[in-house]
Order: sequence, then C-alpha cells, then structure tokens
Amino acid sequence: MDIVLRKATAADVVGLDIVMQVISDGPGDLEKMQGLIQRMEKDEQKYLLIAELDGEIVGSLLGVVFEDICKDCRPILLVENVAVLEKCQGLGIGRKMFEEVERWGREQNCHYEMLVSGMNRTGAHKFYQALGFDEVKGFKKYL
Repeated sequence: MDIVLRKATAADVVGLDIVMQVISDGPGDLEKMQGLIQRMEKDEQKYLLIAELDGEIVGSLLGVVFEDICKDCRPILLVENVAVLEKCQGLGIGRKMFEEVERWGREQNCHYEMLVSGMNRTGAHKFYQALGFDEVKGFKKYL
C-alpha cells in the first residue's frame, strides 16, 4: 500500500469531486471546481492536499492560513473539506494528511489549527479527538 500525498492540480478535478461526495450530497460543479483549484495552486496561503493510493485519489484536505490580529499576530490554520473514500477509511490516510497540513501550518508559523465538522459526523469527531483536537463550541450561519 503506497500512499502518496501531494498538492492538487486542476487535472485532479474528477477524482477530487468523487472524494468530496463523501461529505457532500452529490457531485459538484466541475468547471467551478477546476477554476478554484487553479487559483489555489497559485495562492501560498492555501494548500489543497490530495492522497493517492495506487494512483487513485482517495482523500482530500484543504488547509487555509489566515491572519490574526490578536496578541503576537500569528496566523491561524483552518482545515476544511476533509474526506477519505469510505473503502479507504481506517488505513491511516487521514492521519497522514493531517500530519502534512500541520507540517505546512508550522512552516507558516500558525499559532493553532481549527476545523468545523458536521454534527452528524460522529465517526469523524472521534478521529479528530484521536488526533488531539479539543471539541469547542462553535457557531455557523448560512448566508
């Protein structure tokens, strides 16, 4: 089992869309996704990471560094769009993706990392806690 982690490119859009369906309901807009991936490729504050297993895209994680004006003004790492194909869950892919994005976050001098997960994703919550995340109260409002 050879897991390869790398930054996503626009050519990965179909595989990424399949992985995103783990956390969303149905396929995405491939044209929009491709344009966003192309922009992210050039943005040093975004890291769209994919995991490949035997050449197949099986996982994805998006890291975004954003500025913080509190105290010593160190940036914060936001993690979103964490997904691993169901058939590949439990193989250590998610853990490897977090290790990589956290390495990158430390390189960016981030103070801490945060993520938001849907209330019903209890299996994912156990995984995040096993990685050292503390559950805190958060709020979300759709615009």
